[in-house]
Amino acid sequence: MKTSIVIATYNKLEYTQLCIESIRQFTSQHDYEIIVVDNHSTDDTPAWLSSQSDIKAIFNKENLGFPIACNQGIEISTGDNILLLNNDTIVTQNWLTNLLTCLYSSEEIGAVGSVTNNCSYGQSIQVPYQSVEEMYQFAARFNQNSDPELWEERLKLVGYCMLMKKKVLDEVGLLDDRFTPGNFEDDDLSLRIKLAGYKLYLCKDTFIHHFGSVSFRNNAEAYNKLLRTNQNKFLEKWGFDPERAIIHRGLVNQIEAVPNDSICILEIGSGCGGTLLYIKNQFPYAEVCGVETNAFAAKVAAKVTSHIYLSLDEVWDLHKEGFFDVIIIGNLGGLNEKNAESIKILQKLLNDNGQLLAVAPNLLHYRTIKKMIVGSSAPSELQNWKLSDLEEAFKAAEFMELEITGLVQEVFPQDQEFLQRLAEMAGLQTTKPYEIHNYLVKARKSNKDQSAKMLINNLLLQNEVQSSVNKLAKIDAEVILSVIEDAGHEQKVKLLNYIAVQLIEHQKSDLALPFLSRAFELDAGHDPTLFNLGLAMYTQGHDQLALDWLNLISNRDDKLKHWMKQIEADLYAKSYEKYKLKFLLRRLENDVEREVGLAELLRMLGNGEVTIEQIYQVVENDMMEKSQLLTQLAVSCYEHDLHDMVFPFFEKALKFDEYNQDALYLLAHILYDFGEYESARIYLDRVRDQNTSVTELMQKLSEVSAV
Repeated sequence: MKTSIVIATYNKLEYTQLCIESIRQFTSQHDYEIIVVDNHSTDDTPAWLSSQSDIKAIFNKENLGFPIACNQGIEISTGDNILLLNNDTIVTQNWLTNLLTCLYSSEEIGAVGSVTNNCSYGQSIQVPYQSVEEMYQFAARFNQNSDPELWEERLKLVGYCMLMKKKVLDEVGLLDDRFTPGNFEDDDLSLRIKLAGYKLYLCKDTFIHHFGSVSFRNNAEAYNKLLRTNQNKFLEKWGFDPERAIIHRGLVNQIEAVPNDSICILEIGSGCGGTLLYIKNQFPYAEVCGVETNAFAAKVAAKVTSHIYLSLDEVWDLHKEGFFDVIIIGNLGGLNEKNAESIKILQKLLNDNGQLLAVAPNLLHYRTIKKMIVGSSAPSELQNWKLSDLEEAFKAAEFMELEITGLVQEVFPQDQEFLQRLAEMAGLQTTKPYEIHNYLVKARKSNKDQSAKMLINNLLLQNEVQSSVNKLAKIDAEVILSVIEDAGHEQKVKLLNYIAVQLIEHQKSDLALPFLSRAFELDAGHDPTLFNLGLAMYTQGHDQLALDWLNLISNRDDKLKHWMKQIEADLYAKSYEKYKLKFLLRRLENDVEREVGLAELLRMLGNGEVTIEQIYQVVENDMMEKSQLLTQLAVSCYEHDLHDMVFPFFEKALKFDEYNQDALYLLAHILYDFGEYESARIYLDRVRDQNTSVTELMQKLSEVSAV
């Protein structure tokens, strides 16, 4: 299976060279071809491309832009896959292997992309590196294994690195050249792939470096004008703004539920379904529904879920009151009678413990006020919300619990004086009310006390137990305890224990402790409370504490006695294993029967009887020659093919002593054996003891560089 890597260039030869050299270095295990289409570069790019025997090059006599250049490359390609790659990228270890693994994991998948350090639409991640060499090391760890758990379905992929099946591209067509010289052609292509019935995936197990739009952004004003122009072209073609692909991650992250909850979520203003898809990724068991008034965007969103409606009235007609657990609104719209009525309908659609999350634009944001002063405000902006308007609207809709937070954006330096004058005219000591761009609204149909009572009743009646436990876990323990205070004394202790047991049975033992502690305060001799405290400690791995609580029980049956003996046996075994590990490491440190002790340690590591973390802890607390001991273990793991443990041991050894000459040399030698020549050179350069072995390794690395 062959992959055609298509790269469009215009000047910036140094970036192109870095990109292509990285492809050669990290893609040798695959059948691939490099196709470069040069858009009439005026630097040395054409000459350099002409001298490269492994590159198919097309030289345009003028700058035809990114979409046309990519299409030219695709048209001469011979691969089963097409990979569009920006010339300002550096690819990394396992990059294409991981992308292809995801692409061919299902017939439904049409295209995939990687994460990077510099990208829009949530495809970038935080990175720690400061140089290309450090980047390669970071990427080698990041890309180590292909992991389906890290594949995330997406509405669109950014085209800096986009791998597609050729048959899919043949079906949907090439890049649309109306978007020349570039921008939104990847939105358009992603949309066509989606509408053709294929899925797009972001591979969060694959990282490449991206410098970021080095060709486009030399002139920021022209670049922004191009964005607006192509945004309008997209709107003309598809009937909706590409901004309808926005993902409201902040709202979704406010949902008070756990990933395995079977909840019903409604989004108002779903656009193309980007947020709905994000919800499905975060809550795989959720039923997601959306309201989108734009018929074109709704058609795209219907590829995410079949429950897409063109109006809120349609939802109201089809669903009963109290159907939804969560309702989210990315933009609450303006303050008017229709929207006020919609809030009341949404309240009825929520169940008793339901949560509404919304973003409302602030009428008093300083930029909006500026527009009012100069008379350039849009009619919709004049309907934005004041804080008092929000409070009144949600109170009128009978929401019992309301929390409103101001969301502040960065203030431009040139606006600071205007902000200060606004505050002075209003007699305020702060400019914050005018810095708030949007309000985040979190509302509940009932208050926390009512919610807690309802959930406790559900548990007592064994109704929706899993869901009720999950929701109860989200409520502050003090709220639940205050509700229980209304019960009689005897009932109170039983109720506290009952709630605690439900939490323990649903793997939330740590959350059970406040209720058991309160029950113990009320009746220190209550055997069920003591038993449950022991159980809670045991399930959290605190065996000694569990035994301490169980020893307080006055009436012990044979089953309890047997369990206590088992805990005592476990405690002894753990103590022995810890002693054994310390004993073996001490023998290794002092070179006493080294081979026998080392063989046992490696056996324990290989079988999972002991972890690297446990060894670290013993070495740190009890050993003298920490760095040397960990270096020995690293080398031994390498010699016995326990390769996954080699570098973690070296890393810890150098953390204890960054100048450990043996560790630096041996790590460099092992990296050389693995073919990681640049990394090997970095560590070897830190070796100050120039002996024969060091000199020989330096010579080998020099020979490799010369080749």
